[in-house]
Amino acid sequence: MEINKHCSSKSKLKSEREIIEQLCAGEIAREKAESQFRKLYGMGKSDPIPVAMDNSRVKQIAKEIRGTNQMIKIKKSELVSLLQAHRSQRELRTEYVVDKNVISVFESMLTRTLGMETGKLYDDFMVIRTYYFDVIEDLILNGYTFNGERYICFTASAGQIRTKKTVFIKERVWEKYQKTIMCGLSVQKINELGGININKYLAYLALCNSATDLWEDFDIRKTIVVDDMETMVRGTVDFIDHKTYSVERRDMEIPITHTDGCGMVLPSCNAKNTMVRLPWVKGLLAVFLFDKFISEANERDPSVNHGLVTDIYGFEHDVIAEDIQVIFTKSQFKMYKYYTNWQEYIDLFLANGCTVGKCNEEDDFIPDAKLNYQMLQTLTDLSPDELEQLAGKTIDKIAKIASDKNTMLDVFGASTQYRNKNAFQECLSIYPELLSDPYTKEMLRQIKKNLVTEARAAKIDLSAKYMFLIPDLYAFCEWLFLGNRSPVGLLADGEVSCYLYRTVSKLDCLRSPHLYREHAVRKNVVTSATKKWFSQNAIYTSCHDLISKILQFDCDGDKSLVCADSLLVDIAERNMEGIVPLYYEMAKAGAVTITPEEIFKGLRAAWTGGNIGVISNDITKIWNGADVDIEAIKILCMENNFCIDYAKTLYKPTRPDEINARLARITSMKAPHFFIHAKKKTKSQVQRTNNSVVNQLEHIVPNKRMSFAAKNIGVFRYQYMLSNPMKQIELLSPVTDLYNDVEKQYRYSISFYDDDSNFAYIRDNILKQFDELGLERLDVCDILVKYLFHSKNSRRKNVFWMCFGDIVLENLKRNIPDGSIQCKKCGERFVPLSPQQKVCTNCSGYHPLGKKKLRCIDCGKEFEVDGIVKNKKRCNDCQAIHIRNYEREKKRRQRSVA
Repeated sequence: MEINKHCSSKSKLKSEREIIEQLCAGEIAREKAESQFRKLYGMGKSDPIPVAMDNSRVKQIAKEIRGTNQMIKIKKSELVSLLQAHRSQRELRTEYVVDKNVISVFESMLTRTLGMETGKLYDDFMVIRTYYFDVIEDLILNGYTFNGERYICFTASAGQIRTKKTVFIKERVWEKYQKTIMCGLSVQKINELGGININKYLAYLALCNSATDLWEDFDIRKTIVVDDMETMVRGTVDFIDHKTYSVERRDMEIPITHTDGCGMVLPSCNAKNTMVRLPWVKGLLAVFLFDKFISEANERDPSVNHGLVTDIYGFEHDVIAEDIQVIFTKSQFKMYKYYTNWQEYIDLFLANGCTVGKCNEEDDFIPDAKLNYQMLQTLTDLSPDELEQLAGKTIDKIAKIASDKNTMLDVFGASTQYRNKNAFQECLSIYPELLSDPYTKEMLRQIKKNLVTEARAAKIDLSAKYMFLIPDLYAFCEWLFLGNRSPVGLLADGEVSCYLYRTVSKLDCLRSPHLYREHAVRKNVVTSATKKWFSQNAIYTSCHDLISKILQFDCDGDKSLVCADSLLVDIAERNMEGIVPLYYEMAKAGAVTITPEEIFKGLRAAWTGGNIGVISNDITKIWNGADVDIEAIKILCMENNFCIDYAKTLYKPTRPDEINARLARITSMKAPHFFIHAKKKTKSQVQRTNNSVVNQLEHIVPNKRMSFAAKNIGVFRYQYMLSNPMKQIELLSPVTDLYNDVEKQYRYSISFYDDDSNFAYIRDNILKQFDELGLERLDVCDILVKYLFHSKNSRRKNVFWMCFGDIVLENLKRNIPDGSIQCKKCGERFVPLSPQQKVCTNCSGYHPLGKKKLRCIDCGKEFEVDGIVKNKKRCNDCQAIHIRNYEREKKRRQRSVA
């Protein structure tokens, strides 16, 4: 299409402008700029540059882009007219269903219900991305056909709505499995009972598409649904009137649904806190001994059966007598209005073969996490020294990334703290000698570059962990079983309980998105009572606290970044003086009849009115400006939440003129300077740097040239990666040629840290091509190991590790000498004579100063020098090459300056 040509031309002009701007700013050398220009336009290496690469060309490009935009506008108008004229059922052409459009989906209730197997390609449902509303309207109203099958609109999750994606399913498949997916409900029944908010319906229906593991021994008959614990919590808030935009500080009673999205599960049923998915049911099941709570209450007062509770339909249950193992709350059961009672749901669940899935189950070990720029930018009085201290751990990691073996393994995700390693990471973990491979070094350069970029965008390492937010369930049991409408619980106002940080007295509880100043610094209380009733890997909040209004969380699986860094806690506490939660009354969502027309109307409303990214970026501009207008941020935070709910409520407040003028002056500015690192913006798209907290990181975080100087990596032996280390391998050109072809095809779409499951289809297709050569996979793997790790010594092995990493891992496990470890000094592999031995024989004992062996950082070979030599890093041959390259580069720079 002609419009695509104009769009491609515009894209190239923008890239050309970026290259020239970088050249003019001195960010890149002319030689590199010319190379990028030739590559952009597909020119030969020696072809002359046809334009002047200076500011005059930048101005010319601006004119050309304006002209191109006019052409795009004309062609787009013609295209829209054609689209609007088409109203019949569309057909998906088979020539457009190609490998690059194949996506991987995680195992879910939907894939299990449809009988899908991992690694196989299915067309039972498709995900359609919207570019033109006229097209998606046709598809939703009329469906479409593909290979003789009709597809109809199925659902769209909240995440898919944000990215303008909609799931379509084969009509035949939907009719077959509808009762299972909807647990006995139908669109007709929902409409007869008054309908539903359309986007809520789509989101609830999408629960079946959530990535889950089957909860095999879950017994739906041993569950009940009870009301949520809601209490009035008194506190001071900044009340914002969404009609007048006035902000008033008030002391008032705030209704808090403490158990919003949270239920309870006995540890005998599931030992860990986990998120759960059933038809129309979602949320967090937190481990709690509610049977023990009931037993102790009965012991204190035997005259009352404290296990008797009333469910949301008014039916009484005896929790102990009925052996109830899971207590859901009303907020978790999204479609409770459409069932007459919970027993009806259970009967339909069993009759239709419905299943239960678990997702995001709590890990035994929770690794440390990073801060982000939203959390850091609100600490506006941070001094440069404090900022440098906070970034110290990250700076140290970047400094050691090529000189310390443990740091190298850690950044690859191959250290012992990481649980779900892919094949490459597992191989690195058991055979660190792979760190000296050229491919690994190249990946390390990329990781280092990313670490610097992330650190300058405030993704810094701290003593912090992501944990499930769970309400005080002891208070919930007091409310539920003891009938105490004002429960005391185990935590007072201003307290949280986090066993993992039991030695830390104060914690900074954070959550994304972090728009207002939302550092909830709380006292950490760990007592014998909390140890008895609360689990160890979560953070529990008080029912007397407005913390849920500060962090804007519910308890359906939301996590808090719990920070135990004492410096950050002190800084946060200082900055939170005088700050109270924001509070505003939200609009209510209305119900409609479910029809294709209403589905399109609801989705279109979400796509056009729910863009929260703009508001978030506007808030960031204010936080990083010269004068922080905190009142403007309050108003934008309110607008952001109305924007989030717009898809459901179809209501957004209207700004008064004076507020609009005030905010327009602020938000019309360019993005803050650090968006170069955070959002990959160009210099022309951002403001000049200032002394805002995050902008300072550009000068604090170093970006020194990498020099591989780790001395204890050891000698890499590719033979360990073979099926038999003694095997004689003959390189076969059909194998190596095929590898080079597929590697070129997928070079930039696969990375070492990609999960194999995300690329199962591509992986299987590649392996199928190798299978067609008539060789065993073990033999193919051996040939490629010798070719890539010895003969070619290639830096490009992404495809190899994705396809053959599992074979190499098994080979290494079998071939690495049993019981061997690496010498802590030289890295040489040896079998220790005792558990205490950590260094090899050569490195133990006294060594005269006379001579010492070093390993060249370029070629990896060992060489001898006098013991007194300290700074030599290269062998003589590599040093000569290094000097020649240095002199050549020096002269080139002198010529470019001249």
